[in-house]
Amino acid sequence: MNAPIIWIIFPAVAAVVMFFFRRHRKTINLLGFFVAIFLAFLAWLLHIGETYTIGIIPNIPTITIQDTLVILGRGFVIEESTRATLLLIFSSVAFWFGAATIARSVNTFVPVGLGMAALLTAAISVVPFLYAAILIVLTALVSVVILVPMDTKPSRGVLRFLTFQTLGMPFILIAGWYLSGIETEIIDQQLVLRILATLGIGLALFMAIFPFHSWIPLLAQEAHPYTVAFLVYMIPQAVSLFVLNFIIRFSWISVAPIAFNAIRLMGILMVGFGGIWAAFQKHLGRMLGFAALMEIGYTLLALSILEPGSFTEITSTGTEIVISNPLIGIYYGQFLPRLVGLGLWALALVIIKSNVGDLDFQSIRSAAYKMPFASISVIVAIFSLAGLPLFAGFPIRLALWSVIMEKSQTIALLMLVGISGLLIAGLRVLSILIHNTDRPMEITESRSQVAFLLIGCAILLIFGLFPHLFLSAVGGITGIIGISSP
Repeated sequence: MNAPIIWIIFPAVAAVVMFFFRRHRKTINLLGFFVAIFLAFLAWLLHIGETYTIGIIPNIPTITIQDTLVILGRGFVIEESTRATLLLIFSSVAFWFGAATIARSVNTFVPVGLGMAALLTAAISVVPFLYAAILIVLTALVSVVILVPMDTKPSRGVLRFLTFQTLGMPFILIAGWYLSGIETEIIDQQLVLRILATLGIGLALFMAIFPFHSWIPLLAQEAHPYTVAFLVYMIPQAVSLFVLNFIIRFSWISVAPIAFNAIRLMGILMVGFGGIWAAFQKHLGRMLGFAALMEIGYTLLALSILEPGSFTEITSTGTEIVISNPLIGIYYGQFLPRLVGLGLWALALVIIKSNVGDLDFQSIRSAAYKMPFASISVIVAIFSLAGLPLFAGFPIRLALWSVIMEKSQTIALLMLVGISGLLIAGLRVLSILIHNTDRPMEITESRSQVAFLLIGCAILLIFGLFPHLFLSAVGGITGIIGISSP
């Protein structure tokens, strides 16, 4: 049994099968949720390279989970250290699928989402890595099915999204061509800079990094909020995992600290300007888009602290990079607050939009008297993503800010500016939602909607009030990939 068969081939086949039965929306949504949960559970339970015996079934030979599958001369390698990535991808997908029915997503959402997860897993594991660019662009093309309703023309945001994703592919391919045959050592510094510049442009196009970010606010204003939130969470997360694997795999990057400085600069631009832009928005969808841009910036900042001195090379069992627990914990620790925050915000926007017709400030005025749970959920999500104390985002934001403060006080100050911008945006939204028009209080949300909204708010509050529960879960994830303390 090959690991790529379990986490790439199986979900891809399941996605195709479910696509043909997409008319049975509730059944397909539930089935996709359990498939994703099952794959996440296997990522947690199974160890790559170990042999397992199925004791309850007689006469069944032992099964060894092999790490490599060759297709058309190209290898897909899922190693033991990749299990954390698999756990993140498929548990995240399961989260989005869990509320797909409540969010009234299109009937292709779950099949296409599962197929995207398979493609992104393939992109992270393909060897040579330059083929990841083709798989990421293929993921973007597949996502159009859930972004553009049937019998409608693609919006400006969709066209711009596809344009930037497609333009990113040749830069990654060129960088891969430069890196052909090179693994651990590059002597020519000019070649290093050329590789990093080419790779950086390609990744900036893929991750919607400034100045290639404009499609996210456009898409957030035009398309279904839940679908957009899923997209802007999954693709940047997968690309950032690709960057992390690149840092781990190519140890020569330790001689080029300029790469980490550039990542840090781009990260703080995304956080700072994203927060400022969010503060001046008058549309909840666009505001969600700028908050997503800030989250991409936080990811870049977390990657930038894994610079030389944060990792060491071990050659006893081959070339391997071991990253210190506190720093890698900051990177992995961002995903859960981001996942729940964006998901809760998007679900609340779907409910509000279905009742008032639009998400601009004029339409949502006094909406808290009609949809109190959705309104509260929007505010809780904004404050959590901003890192307000007592919410799930606070512990990781504080840890990241502390590390950044040691490296550059200016960047740490700009990070606070971005956070303040999003907090101001949250206060503006709160004042609009509770605008007094002497309207009597009524609850228009359904019981299932209220239940999902309350669960999301409870998760953000519990992990904020009891951060040790959240941090211990992060420790379990980093323990999967065998990361040692400094």
